[in-house]
Amino acid sequence: MKLVVFLLVAQSFSLVPSRCPRCERTCSCSRLNLTRVPAAPPQLISDLDLSFNRIKQILKRDFPAYASLRVLLMNNNEIQTIQEDALVPLSHLERLDLSHNNLQTLSPRWLRKLCSLQYLNLLGNKYTTLGGGNLFQTLKRLRILHVGGVFLRSVKRGDFSGLSDVYELFLDGKNLQEYEDGSLKETGPISHVILDLSGVFVRNPLLVEAVLSDVVYPNTTLTFTDMLFRKKDHVSLFRVVANLGATSIILRNVNISLAAVVQTLDLLSRSNLTWLTIDSGQILLNYEPVFLSRLHMPRLEVLSFKNIEVSNFYNFPALILLTGLMKTVRRVSLLNSRWFAIPCATSTTFKKLQILDVSGNIFSDLTLSEMMCDGSGNLLDLQTINISRNYLHSINSQLFTKLLKLQNLDMSGNRFKDMPETCHWPESLHFLNLSSSHLKKATRCLPQSLRVLDVSNNRLTEFYVELPFLTHLDISGNQIRKLPEGGLYPRLSFLSIQNNNLQEFSGKDLQAYERLQKMKAGENPYFCSCEFVAFMTSGPANHRETVGAELESYVCNSPDAERGQPVADVRLSVFECHKVVAFTVLSSGFLAVCLLTAALCYKVSVVWYIRMTCAWLRAKRKPRLKKGPPQYDAFVSYSDMDSGWVEMYLVPELEQSDPPIRLCLHKRDFLPGGWILDNIMDAIEKSHRTLFILSRHFVRSEWCKYELDYSHFRLFDQNDDTVVLILLEPINPKTIPKKFCRLRRTMNSRTYLEWPHDDGQITAFWKSLRAAIRRQETVHERFEIQTVNRDV
Repeated sequence: MKLVVFLLVAQSFSLVPSRCPRCERTCSCSRLNLTRVPAAPPQLISDLDLSFNRIKQILKRDFPAYASLRVLLMNNNEIQTIQEDALVPLSHLERLDLSHNNLQTLSPRWLRKLCSLQYLNLLGNKYTTLGGGNLFQTLKRLRILHVGGVFLRSVKRGDFSGLSDVYELFLDGKNLQEYEDGSLKETGPISHVILDLSGVFVRNPLLVEAVLSDVVYPNTTLTFTDMLFRKKDHVSLFRVVANLGATSIILRNVNISLAAVVQTLDLLSRSNLTWLTIDSGQILLNYEPVFLSRLHMPRLEVLSFKNIEVSNFYNFPALILLTGLMKTVRRVSLLNSRWFAIPCATSTTFKKLQILDVSGNIFSDLTLSEMMCDGSGNLLDLQTINISRNYLHSINSQLFTKLLKLQNLDMSGNRFKDMPETCHWPESLHFLNLSSSHLKKATRCLPQSLRVLDVSNNRLTEFYVELPFLTHLDISGNQIRKLPEGGLYPRLSFLSIQNNNLQEFSGKDLQAYERLQKMKAGENPYFCSCEFVAFMTSGPANHRETVGAELESYVCNSPDAERGQPVADVRLSVFECHKVVAFTVLSSGFLAVCLLTAALCYKVSVVWYIRMTCAWLRAKRKPRLKKGPPQYDAFVSYSDMDSGWVEMYLVPELEQSDPPIRLCLHKRDFLPGGWILDNIMDAIEKSHRTLFILSRHFVRSEWCKYELDYSHFRLFDQNDDTVVLILLEPINPKTIPKKFCRLRRTMNSRTYLEWPHDDGQITAFWKSLRAAIRRQETVHERFEIQTVNRDV
């Protein structure tokens, strides 16, 4: 078992990183269970966070590689010792936090080289004294010092020597037992002093008076923290404060009875107090008698209650007890305290009130109307009202109409759903905040005098309200799909339309805003079209400045290929961005190819070959005629230009011979209405022979070519020599088109009959022709056949 525990401990130590895992300009090593300062990264860093680890000591070797540090956070560790020269390399350090460790002594040698230090926090350690003097002697630039803790027992003269420019001092002396007069006097006036003397002011009030005498000056803001004032006798220290001329007092995280509050105000009523704040605490009702007859603070200007819990809330007499203070106060804040009402009788006492803040409470429409005295206009000097984060359900502009000096109105975070179509506001109203209020529509209720309008985080789907003086508009966090029309806002200089349903916008849209200088429009579902991407990345410089430098917040939602990509990183192709040009180029290229192909096809008669192939395939698929005697002795293939010779000579000579020869002529015997190729193929199939009347006209005739080729198909398919050639006139082989390849081969390999130019040979011609048709050719009867072997 011991071995297992040892291995687990050893493993836990082995998991401690030797170097911070997250380092760029800053290194965050918080909460990594470190037991020592990790090795420095290779690059220079300015911030190092080692808080909430288990470091116990700081050694000389820890920080030489961190010489560039400006911020070092080592709070909430277990540091017990710091070697004297361990912090010497940190000459550029400006912020050092060693709070909440186990330091039992403080040594001046730790800080002697930290000449740039401006912030030092030593709270929550175990030291009982501040090192016997000269601890802060070298810290000439120190501005903020937090020192002390539950173990601090003694403060002596010389402990704060050398601190001549401190702006804020936090002294935790809740268990302080000894304070030497003048110890804090050496620092000179301090702007903000925070004192935790919670365990001393009852036990040793003289010690508290000695501390206050050294730190309170007329311009000092004095904060008491973690104090308990259950009885009015406990607040006697404020008499000292009043006598010393303090002007600003903050009670932070205090428990104080109502009687003690009144007693405090009574003690301070003869002072120069101008600012009084009770921040984060509890007001107790302990039923001590309260007397307010002498309460008067002629110089009090700011009265603030923040995060106050009131016990027995519904028995609390509201602000009626403070009526005597209200005549001079200029600013009243009642924040996050579940306040539900201020009676009209109380609010009318605010004669000089300029700022009223009741945000974060539970005011309703009715109690707001009561506070504003139903819009009677008693608060004549009121300039700013903040009633955000309450329980208002309607926008009642009538409550503010008579406040002629009202400039700023914050009604955000309420429960408005609808806005009236028209409202009446004071012409002085320049700022209006209606954000986070569930509004579905913006109407002309919005005052025309506005300079700044915030309607962010509502449910608006559009925004088209003319506001001629508006300079700043925030409509982020809605459901708007288009930029508002720029012409409605001629003076607008800033527009925020982030986190909407905006898909794109263009330079033309922005040009409509004559004075727009800055626009935030990130976090929208952008459609990254070519125009939008080009505008965002390479548009006019003034437009890019308007859109802003944070282009990483402009992310594509579509097309799918670019979804999730920052607009600045999108690279679209030429075909995607110039579709018309690309289509034109492609179409032109395709057309050129088609024209070239057509010309080539025409040149080599490709179309003709295709048609011929189709005809041949059709003939192949055509059912064969039943075998039987041919219907015709010969099918005559000729050009219409040679029809005169055929009708005048050929037909009479053959059909009127004895016995007659039956001829098939396309003009006479083709089936009317039938497809011409079908007629040709039927005629050839039904004929014993095929006569081709060859001439220049025949060569130019496409149908004659079909007839010639089909006769060859028949020859190849059936091994049937059925072709008879008649040459009407001499034909130059060069004049025969190449597509008549069969004619060339036929004339080159077969005999043919030539129409004689000598009338004496015509009789022999007809005799030879009839013999060729009837296959009765003999050497003596045959017409003189010329064998022509020509290379065509």
